[in-house]
Amino acid sequence: MKYLFFDIEGACPKLSTIATFGYVLTDENFGLISREDILMNPNSKYDWYVVKKLLSYTKAQLDKEPTFKFHYPKIKELLEDKDTLVCGFSISNDLKYLNGECKRYSLPSFDFDYMDVQTLTDKIFESKNQIGIERAYSLLGIEDEILLHRSDEDAFAAMKVAKKLCSIKDSSLSELISRYPCTGRNFSYAHKDTTHTPADPIII
Repeated sequence: MKYLFFDIEGACPKLSTIATFGYVLTDENFGLISREDILMNPNSKYDWYVVKKLLSYTKAQLDKEPTFKFHYPKIKELLEDKDTLVCGFSISNDLKYLNGECKRYSLPSFDFDYMDVQTLTDKIFESKNQIGIERAYSLLGIEDEILLHRSDEDAFAAMKVAKKLCSIKDSSLSELISRYPCTGRNFSYAHKDTTHTPADPIII
């Protein structure tokens, strides 16, 4: 079994347009297999707050990259590999972006099972409020610095939290998942509307 930890940074949250897809792929012992931050042209307007406060790359860098449609086959291969469990921290936000982009480009959505590291953390610590990634680091005594809002760094941070949870519970990730339900499924479905053409990039 392999684990794919991924995170998405958006260009415009309201439009669910993706700027970066970062991932960390590990074996079942959290040994690193590969890591990458995939940059893409969001082909949409940018949210001003995202540009000023969140993006780790400039608009000029992103607009030179291929769009989501170009990267779709690789992302599909990563997410739908049958020997891989997809993992994310507060993954519902990332699923919104993935499904939004698939709809925009009239592509079938991705079909995969996933687990949410944040949900697992909340259940283990019996928290009534959602525990953020920085709080999880503090609770677990992880002293590494987090470079927030860079997708591959956020994916790596989610992996570190999952690994530490396994360590303190002396359990494998699959054992923790069975004791603390935190999984779901992103279903594949075809988008029939092919009349929509993504707008040209709007620079703000």
